[in-house]
Amino acid sequence: MKKPLEGSSGAEAFVETLNALGIDRVFLNPGIDLVPLIAFIARCRASERKAPRVILCPDESVAVTAAHGYAMVSGTPQVVAVFEDVGTLQGGGAIVNLKYGRAPVILCAGANSIPDRLNWQQEPADQRRIVRDYVKWDHEVTANDDISSVLKEAYRVAAEPCGPVYLTFASGVLMGKAGKGQVSAFAADHGLTALDADTTGLAAAADMLVAAANPLIMSAYSGRHPESVKSLVDIAETLGSRAITTDLRMNFPSTHPLCPGIDAIKGDAYDHYICDADVLLVVDYNFPGPVAKRTVPGGSAKIIHIDMEPLKNGKPLWGRQPDVLIQGNSARILPALDERIKQSLSPGQRARCKERSERIAEEHKRVKAGWQALADADARKKPISAEWLCRCIDEAIDDDAIVVHMIPSTADALSHQLRRTKAGTIFSWGENAGSMGWALGAALGAKLAAPDSMVVSLIGDGGFIYGCPVATLWSASAYRAPFLTIIFNNHAYAVFREIMPMFGGPDLITGEMGFEVGIDMPNPPDFAAIARACNAYGQGVEEPSDLAPALKAALDEVRGGRSAVLDVKI
Repeated sequence: MKKPLEGSSGAEAFVETLNALGIDRVFLNPGIDLVPLIAFIARCRASERKAPRVILCPDESVAVTAAHGYAMVSGTPQVVAVFEDVGTLQGGGAIVNLKYGRAPVILCAGANSIPDRLNWQQEPADQRRIVRDYVKWDHEVTANDDISSVLKEAYRVAAEPCGPVYLTFASGVLMGKAGKGQVSAFAADHGLTALDADTTGLAAAADMLVAAANPLIMSAYSGRHPESVKSLVDIAETLGSRAITTDLRMNFPSTHPLCPGIDAIKGDAYDHYICDADVLLVVDYNFPGPVAKRTVPGGSAKIIHIDMEPLKNGKPLWGRQPDVLIQGNSARILPALDERIKQSLSPGQRARCKERSERIAEEHKRVKAGWQALADADARKKPISAEWLCRCIDEAIDDDAIVVHMIPSTADALSHQLRRTKAGTIFSWGENAGSMGWALGAALGAKLAAPDSMVVSLIGDGGFIYGCPVATLWSASAYRAPFLTIIFNNHAYAVFREIMPMFGGPDLITGEMGFEVGIDMPNPPDFAAIARACNAYGQGVEEPSDLAPALKAALDEVRGGRSAVLDVKI
C-alpha cells in the first residue's frame, strides 16, 4: 500500500507536473540547488509513488546531449537539471546543438543564489543571458509563479516547432510551499489535428510540380514524423521525381529507386541535382550556408517551401524567396498535396511521369553501383578507407538499427555507403551546429528511449574526446543502456587539413608542421583501453580484413548487455 506524503512543495509540483506531461526521465547532474527535487523523488521512490526516473550523468554536457538523443528518438520533450550558472556553462556547446538539432529539451537550473550579483560592467547579472541566443524561451521561476503552469508552458513551447527552453528556479522555490491547485492532465498539441495550409498554396504547388520537366524533392527533417515518410514516397512516385533525403533524419528510404542515396549536409555528393531541377519541393529543410551547400538552383527554377519555420534565422531560401511558401506541419500538408497532384495529372502527364521515374531509377542504379565499386576498390587499402569502413558498417547492421553520427570530415563516405529504409533509424546533430562530441551522449539517450534497438554511434577521434567518454560510458553501464561506438580515427582535425591548402599550400599540413599548428594529433590516446576502463568492450582495428569480424564481435557484446568501442584507424 502506498504511503501518503505530507505537505506540498515546489519540488512536488515539479514532479507531479512532469508525471502529468508524461515525462518519465530527468537527466541530472546534481547541485545543491537541486537537493529539494532529488529528495522529493527519493521520497516518491520509497513510498512507491510515481516519479520520473533520474538518469545521472557525471558531466553536464552529457546530460544535455543524452536528453537531446532521447527527445529525437521518442519525439517528446525531455528535462535536464543542472547546477545554477556553472552547470549551465558546463553544458556549453551541447546547448547550441539543441537549437540547430531542433531538440525539444527543457533545461532547468537553480538561479545563482549570490545576492545582488553584478557583471564586469557593474550591471545586474543575468544568468539566462548565457543561453538566450539558443533557446526559444527563457524564464525565471519565482515564489510568485505557479511551477505547474510554467512547466506546462515550457513543454508547449519546446514542442512543435521543436526547440530548447531554459528555466531557472529562484532560491527556495523548489523547497517552498506550492499552490493548492491540483495538476491536471496536459495533452500537448503537436499541430497534427488540423491542416495549416491554405488551399491556394496547395493548388499552386501542385500545378508547378505537375508541369515540371525535372522536379526535385528535398527534405532534411520531415522524418521526425514517421508518417511523413510514406507521404514523400507517394508524392515522388506520383510525379516520377527524384528525392533526396539527408543524414539528419530518415525522411525517404535511401534504397528507393527514386533516391540516389543519403545526402550529407556537410558533403556534396548530390548537390549537382539542385542546379539541374526546374521545380524544387523543399520540405523541412534548413537554409544552406556557403559551406554546407555551394550549389544553388537555376535562376528560372521554381521553389516550393513547406516548413513549420519558413523564415528560420531571418534568411530566405538560397538567397531568394520561394515561389510558393506553405507554413505548417508537413505531416499534415504532404498527404493533402499528394491528393492535389493526383487530381491534377492528365493521362498524358501520368505517362510522362512514369517514363521519368523509370529513367531516374536506371540512373540511380548506376550511381549506387559506382559507390559500391568505390568501396570494393578500397577493401584492401591501409590505412582503412572511410568508404570501406562505412560499407562494412552498413553490411553489419540491420534495417532497425539506429545510427547516431557526427563525422563531418567523412560525411560523403557515409552518404555513399549507408542505407536507411525505416523512419527513426538515422540522426545527426543539425545543419549548422558546431559543438563536437554530440554523437556519444546522443547515443546514450537514444538507447534509453529505444532499449530494444541496436544503437550505433559514429564519431571522429576528436569528437570521442569531446564527448566525455568516461562520463557517457559510465552512465550507459549504470543504466544498462549499451550501444556501439565506432571511432573514425584519422589522428587529425581532418576538416582543417582539407581547408588549409586554400590558404598557403599543402606543405603547411605535412609532417611535424601539422602538429605544430594544431591540425594533426599524433600518438592519440588508447580509446579501446578507455572503453575497457569504463566496463565496456574495446578493440582497435587497423587491418581492413579485420573490420567485419571486429564489427560482429562488438555488436555481439552490445547484444549481450555491454557497450562497445571500436577504434578504427582510417
